[in-house]
Amino acid sequence: MVTITAFKALKYDLGKNKNLSKVVSLPYDVITPEMQDAYYSKSDKNIVRIILRKETGKGDRYVQAAKELNSWISDGTLNYEKKPVLFVHQQQFLLEGEKKIRTGLLCLVRLEEFARKNVLPHEHTFPSHKADRLKLLEACGANMSPVFGLYEGSYNFKSITSKKPYAVFKMKDKNGPVLNKVWVVRDEKSVLNAVKAFKNKKVFIADGHHRYEVGLFYKNKMRKLYPASTDSSWNYIMFTLVSLHDKGLVVLPTHRLVRFVFKVSKQKMFERLSPYFEIEELKLPESKDIILYTDNRYYALKPKGRKAFSAIKEKNSVTWKKLPTALLHHLILKKLPQAKEICYTRDIPEVKEKVNSGIFHAGFIIPDISAKTIMDLSYKMEKMPHKTTYFYPKLPVGITFNKF
Repeated sequence: MVTITAFKALKYDLGKNKNLSKVVSLPYDVITPEMQDAYYSKSDKNIVRIILRKETGKGDRYVQAAKELNSWISDGTLNYEKKPVLFVHQQQFLLEGEKKIRTGLLCLVRLEEFARKNVLPHEHTFPSHKADRLKLLEACGANMSPVFGLYEGSYNFKSITSKKPYAVFKMKDKNGPVLNKVWVVRDEKSVLNAVKAFKNKKVFIADGHHRYEVGLFYKNKMRKLYPASTDSSWNYIMFTLVSLHDKGLVVLPTHRLVRFVFKVSKQKMFERLSPYFEIEELKLPESKDIILYTDNRYYALKPKGRKAFSAIKEKNSVTWKKLPTALLHHLILKKLPQAKEICYTRDIPEVKEKVNSGIFHAGFIIPDISAKTIMDLSYKMEKMPHKTTYFYPKLPVGITFNKF
């Protein structure tokens, strides 16, 4: 089971940075060049200058990021908590007109190999992404961004969230504004209660697989150099832990736009897919199954049970084969002409627009996937196809840092 702990957090001095919205950012992997420019213009202390620093021609950008971080510590922009603390982070947002509130515990989790099955992944990672984050970690000697984790069961945060928050700030993305509230938990009894409550839990990585694997690599490297340092802070990594049963937990689908090596007619697509799917025309893009968009029409692709699942050659469970993204990438796209280009979007109108314009030949609208399904597959150590999940909203970077 996982070990969580409080830590002497490094964080922005609110006396010098009264509005955290000017200094926080979204995670590096969703920041476009335009967003990077916007964050730079917000403040010369914005965290993007550390986590996704621009190339300036003045030397290695990771080294420059580390120098910037250390200068912020020196000038008091950032300061340390005197004693180990925890944080409670709450995000309030609207989704399709419905108010949602998601609450998590921001803490350190002891790094463990996945083989121990206490911390469980659900996605594959990419070497290039890990190499980039490792350079930043080695240069700065700090966790800059929390991993997003899920746990079964629940924890009552009301005794904390009923009090005045330490910080309140808004962030905005394509889906609208997100109100963030943060409480610092300094009371030793409250800290101890939280640590005990998570003692018998497993943690499932919702978002941040690259950060976790990089943290694990760095820990193993440091343990070889300093074998006696079993409690050094690089043995841990920052997590925000959210209950699987939190009513504000939202997993959004990521749709696909596909351009084939040559254009294929709708009739030909149907011929190739009909042995495995019932194909039903829809008036609206609403279905529990994958929806094919082509020729200005929506078509639900309903798997023909065993016939469809047995056609997937991967040696995975039926639960995995039922995943919409598994069906798409390991069956549907295998039966159609080779995909020359695949793009991703969370916007159904964009699917329609780009197929109608001829930029792409077909769109595939992916249905929702439950967090429970993700956890079930994590238990089985079955990793999902790329971009199967998108947990919304993203956790901001800049609430706190774990400096080694």
